[in-house]
Amino acid sequence: MKKHLHFIWTILILAVVCLPAVDSQARALSSRDRIRIRCSMEKMRIMAEFFDVNVPNDKKVYELPAECGGGQVRRVTMPKWFGDELIRMNSNKVVYIPNEGTYSEVDLWRQAFSNVYLFLDRADKSLDPNQPIVLDQLSRGYVGNRINLMATLDRLNKDLLRGKQMLIMKDSMDGRARSMLSTFELINNEFFSTIESFSSPISKREDKYRQSVMAVVILSNHLFSQFMNSAIPAYPPDPKIFRTTRADRAASLFLIVLGSCLAGLAVYLLLENKRDSISALMEDYRQKSLVWAEDFNRQFLTIDIKYIVFGTIALFGLGGLLLGFMVGGFVGVFVFLLVLLMGAVISVRMPAAVLDSLKKSRGRKVNAQLMDSLILLSNSLRSGMDIVQGFELVSKDMLPPIADEFGLVVKNYQLGTPFEQALDGLTERVESRMLSYIVKAIIIQRQVGGNLTIIFSRLVENIREESKLEEKLQAMTAQQKIQSIVVSIMPFVMMLVMFIFNPEQMISFYLSPLGICVFLFCIIWIGIGLKVLKKMGEVRV
Repeated sequence: MKKHLHFIWTILILAVVCLPAVDSQARALSSRDRIRIRCSMEKMRIMAEFFDVNVPNDKKVYELPAECGGGQVRRVTMPKWFGDELIRMNSNKVVYIPNEGTYSEVDLWRQAFSNVYLFLDRADKSLDPNQPIVLDQLSRGYVGNRINLMATLDRLNKDLLRGKQMLIMKDSMDGRARSMLSTFELINNEFFSTIESFSSPISKREDKYRQSVMAVVILSNHLFSQFMNSAIPAYPPDPKIFRTTRADRAASLFLIVLGSCLAGLAVYLLLENKRDSISALMEDYRQKSLVWAEDFNRQFLTIDIKYIVFGTIALFGLGGLLLGFMVGGFVGVFVFLLVLLMGAVISVRMPAAVLDSLKKSRGRKVNAQLMDSLILLSNSLRSGMDIVQGFELVSKDMLPPIADEFGLVVKNYQLGTPFEQALDGLTERVESRMLSYIVKAIIIQRQVGGNLTIIFSRLVENIREESKLEEKLQAMTAQQKIQSIVVSIMPFVMMLVMFIFNPEQMISFYLSPLGICVFLFCIIWIGIGLKVLKKMGEVRV
């Protein structure tokens, strides 16, 4: 029995503590706030009546109470401009809802004003001391108001295609609809704040509830003013402002030519001042060009270094010219010079990069043929041939590039070059670690003796095991490499998708100076990221 009494007393204490908190939240608004709520309700009711097509326009005359009109009754008449607009909006059937019918643009606007009216009416009734407050029911009512308003605003913000004509409801009411929809969005946010206030801490609950409701009141008054006041005039620009005369065009052309000449003169004076340094750099680069040309000849290629350098500059110059033409003006000239300078810097390093790429590619091809060549060499030695005859046999029976390399070693030996020196030239031409091991083994064997057949057999086993290990490493790192490639390609794929869906905005952005800078910045950082990922994925066997 005592346990039951203790439980009953606990329930009564909790009820006494909790009920004032619930009641205080709903009654947090004062009597003055209640007057303002009723004034906003009346304005929303008048707005909904304005959008009622069943009431004649001359009958749409209403009165605001004295408490809403600064101490005197205010007469509100439907604006004259809205008569024809109401007919046009009513003819726009925009939404079909099953079991309800087709709604016009006027119906949607009327629903929006009615939802705000119902919200304010619910807030006003919560202040009535004669009516009991059920917190859960009040919260569900506010949630229903917000859901209905959100659905209505989504339909009003949607653009519709009617045949070849686009119906944009945001342009209704001489452009007032855009600002009114923005106000409705703010009201929708305050609807959510009102709902959220019910789950706030008790100490902050009253203030949040009052602030949210009064924010809806203020925005409702603003909504009424937006409709009743004049729209922002949209005057077309005077064509004379954009008209240019022949003298203006000639002056602009003269200034551009003069600026270009002055810029060229400044560059000439700078180069003249640095003539000795530039001559020394050019001589040094000429010597490097000779070395590069010789290295290309060692790769069995005859390439003029000038074609690589000036070809790179020409490609960058063409790209810079296109970008500068698209940007236009002085900024376009700056973009052209910037891209051209970038091409000049890259072109100086391009021969070394091309040579390094060719060496690595040729080295990979030689590695792929190395095991078969060693087997052929080993068989030739077992048959009684010497190492020179074995090299000659490989040059005849194998395919390039290893046939060319071994044949060149034989030719150098036949012309009087020591065989060891000819082998050193082979390692200089071909970037292959296993080939260098083979050359060192041959040189050591010729100097101190040994069985080359056994050495070649062991090298064949090492090459076979290394090939298996490299294939395993490639299989293990394939996912990371593909991920890096996909991540690097995705920005450009997304950019292409955005071009497809919104080409005008994307073109206007990427042809602007900021868009070009952003594009170049992204390319540079994507390249750096790919380089880092490539280095992280490299495993030397």
